[in-house]
Amino acid sequence: MKIIPIFLPYAGCKKRCVFCDQIKATGQTKIPSLDDIARIIEEYSRTSNGYELGFYGGTFTGLSEEKMEEYLSFVKRFSVVKSIRVSTRPDEINERKLKILKKYGVNMIEVGVQSFLDEVLERSKRGYTSEEAEKACKLIKKNGFILSVHLMVGLPGSDRKGEILSALRTVECGADMVRIHPTLVFEGTELHRVMEEGEYTPLNVEEVVDICSDLVCIFEGWGTKVIRIGYHVPVELRKYVVAGPFDPSLGDRVRKKTMKKVIESLKPSRIFVPENYLVWFESAEVEVGDEFRFDDLSYADALFFTGKEVIEKWLNG
Repeated sequence: MKIIPIFLPYAGCKKRCVFCDQIKATGQTKIPSLDDIARIIEEYSRTSNGYELGFYGGTFTGLSEEKMEEYLSFVKRFSVVKSIRVSTRPDEINERKLKILKKYGVNMIEVGVQSFLDEVLERSKRGYTSEEAEKACKLIKKNGFILSVHLMVGLPGSDRKGEILSALRTVECGADMVRIHPTLVFEGTELHRVMEEGEYTPLNVEEVVDICSDLVCIFEGWGTKVIRIGYHVPVELRKYVVAGPFDPSLGDRVRKKTMKKVIESLKPSRIFVPENYLVWFESAEVEVGDEFRFDDLSYADALFFTGKEVIEKWLNG
């Protein structure tokens, strides 16, 4: 189902993370009023009669209970809104807040965990521990919501082993899907200052493609769907990205790298893919088929075996 995005910059945020500048990343300078939200929904309703509405940006469950209920009850009035998702952070999740979300039919919660490494969380000034993040994720699943976890690659203090450990804990938490974001350095952020002082070096695009392709093998081999790789930064705002692995085609590059690793690992004699996925293969000979197969292996099985090699190499090698 297509999504109506409602962006609430910094709403409910009680902390400022070192990498964050929601205004320079999106261009949206103010929180929309209820009238603004109504106009957005009505505009979308001209092209379809069924959408999921997503509250993005900020920390939705960091809002007061009254404000949460005001937003949720308001958007529920529109017949075109068939379901709702919200984005938040681990330390703003508890049973009471989940009951409010359940009451208004929220079906998916996107949690910006960013990392399951305590050192990385501390250096990023996230304000919670990996144990608290894991507890929040499991509480969301226990209460019957679809769980989407956001991870960032290349945060201060992280490395390849750390990124893989974060991926494995995301799977263990029962995440249904995941978004993988490379760490970009936006002008004026604390991370920008730290980088200029020589205490942080961002990853480059090639490094991020390589790391993310390892993570895709782990996630999709273990049944966690990767729904996005990389940031969408509008063209007019890209001037604020002063460093880091920004590439508008990052997702495609990661998928191509992933397929290359699977082929190098398994050396299949025949590959069958639905036509829509031919773009993921640059040079290998592939055949169009109804299902994704590497010889007798399904797509998920092929990534599972390749993912096991990734884990063995970086954690046990």
